[in-house]
This record gives sequence, structure tokens and C-alpha cells, in this order.
Amino acid sequence: MKAVRIGTWRIWLPDGDARREAPPSAGEAEWLALAERVATTDPWHQSKHALTYRAFVDRRDVYLKRYHRYRWRTALKDLWRPSKARHVERVSGELAAAGFRVPGVLATAEKRRGPMLVDAWVATAALDGTPIATRCAELARRRATAAPDEARTLLGEKRRMLAALGTAVADLHRRGFVAGDLVPANVWLTGAPDAIAFLDHDRTRAGRAPAPWRRARRNLVQLNRLVLTGVVATDRARVYRAYAAGRGWSRGEARRRLPWIVAKTIARRRQFDGVADAAALGFRRLMRAPAAPADPSREAPARSARQRGRR
Repeated sequence: MKAVRIGTWRIWLPDGDARREAPPSAGEAEWLALAERVATTDPWHQSKHALTYRAFVDRRDVYLKRYHRYRWRTALKDLWRPSKARHVERVSGELAAAGFRVPGVLATAEKRRGPMLVDAWVATAALDGTPIATRCAELARRRATAAPDEARTLLGEKRRMLAALGTAVADLHRRGFVAGDLVPANVWLTGAPDAIAFLDHDRTRAGRAPAPWRRARRNLVQLNRLVLTGVVATDRARVYRAYAAGRGWSRGEARRRLPWIVAKTIARRRQFDGVADAAALGFRRLMRAPAAPADPSREAPARSARQRGRR
């Protein structure tokens, strides 16, 4: 991938077949103009290290994520490494080459003053799919009013979906990848039934395969930390069993590793979610969501909040 310099910016577009994901009219100058234009609008999503803008290019959804420094250590590290935008581009390519579903990278840019990184952004194509948390909530709502036969069918669909999630995460780790932020908002169902896609690769790491357990286990804590409508403790256990099977663990190995995940999840709920009595509540009560509402309009605010995880 060759950089094109425009003013103080260096811009990269995908080579070969990947280039065809971008609309024909979107060359380097057009992407730079788009980035400058959306920066004057309200962001679609924001976090401590980036602002994400939603735009339409040739009637297609595009998400442009612009990074900013939020602590001095990050600025020092950026002197010696590619920007987060370039990191997303590289890791997304490696994930796609390994057969994983990820948002396609359409353009990447960074601006430096000497070695100092001043600005960087990456544009990605929107995925055609649904966040897995949204799907779980929808299935729970439908089961609440369904006839017994339909309720069993919906329950089976949820179980297959969660087993597929555990298998997909195990495959990720077996191939040496550890996701940077594997929260439910960054796990989508897309394409074929139960096909899993992973989003948000700012901090995803690719290393030797399989990924060491001491690094990989953080992803299971990230998946488990949030309370989700329609997801109970047995569902979380089902994901873990599918993960353990995908890693080829014996039942003894899986049991030995599980207490660390449970303890770390409880600690994270206390640390980041302000649940002071998290340890006293225990894992089952701590992770229990309220009953799913029968009225679909009541799910809209929660679904909208979860969908903001799409980058």
C-alpha cells in the first residue's frame, strides 16, 4: 500500500481487490475532503481517544474514526509506532486474510510534524448485520409472549448463536489474535446465520499462535462484564464451554481457568461500573438483567445505545 502526500497529510487507499470496496469517485483527495467536512459536524460516537463520524459516500454508509491524544504517554509511543489508524488498517487486513469478518478499511491517513503524530483517521465500510446484544434482547422479548413451541425454537436459536460466539473467539485466539475491546457492542451477527464479525481493532494484537492464555483471557472478561437483556449465567457458561472446546481443552483445564474469569469480571464490575457490593452479590446475581419488556418500543433506547459500538 503506497502513501500519497497531499499537503501535510499522507493518505493510503487499499490495493488490489480491496480497493474496489471504495466507491469509484473516492480518491485520496476526496477522502481528505470528506474527513475535513465531517470534522465540522457532531460526531456519531465519541470515546476518550476518538471521535467517530457517519457519512454517506455514493449512497453507502461510511464510518470515519478520528483519533486524538488523551494522555502524554500515548504521544510518546506514537513517536515510534504507526498511528492507531494505520494499526487498524494492518490488523484488519490480517484478520480478513485469516478468514474473519471485519469492517473493510477504505482509507487511512495521518499527519506528522517530524516524528510527532498530529492527527490520524481511518474510514471503514459499514457492516450489514446486527450487534449480538441487540439480537439477544430481541429473542428474549419475542420469547416472553410466544407460544411454547415458538419459545423453544427461539431459545434454540439463542443457544446456537452464543455457542457460535464462543467458537469464533476461540478461533481468534488459536490463530494468535487478541481483540482490543471485545465488548458485546463490537461483536456482530452478519452474513450467514450465526456468522460472527468483530469490530473496533484499535488495540487488537496479532502475535504467535495460539495466543498465550495470560493475554487471551482478557477478552472473556470483556465479553462478560456487561449485563445484557436476555443473557443469563447459563448462557455465559455456554459461551465458555464452546470456547473451551474450540481451544481443545479438557474439562479439567476449563474448570481450572474459569475461577479467574469469574473473579476478574466481578472486580471489573466493582471498578468500572461502581457496584460496591459486587463480590457479596456473587456472579449470578451480579450479571442478572431485568426481564425483557413485551413492548418493542421500550427496547429502542437500549438498542440505540448498543448500536453506537459500531465503528
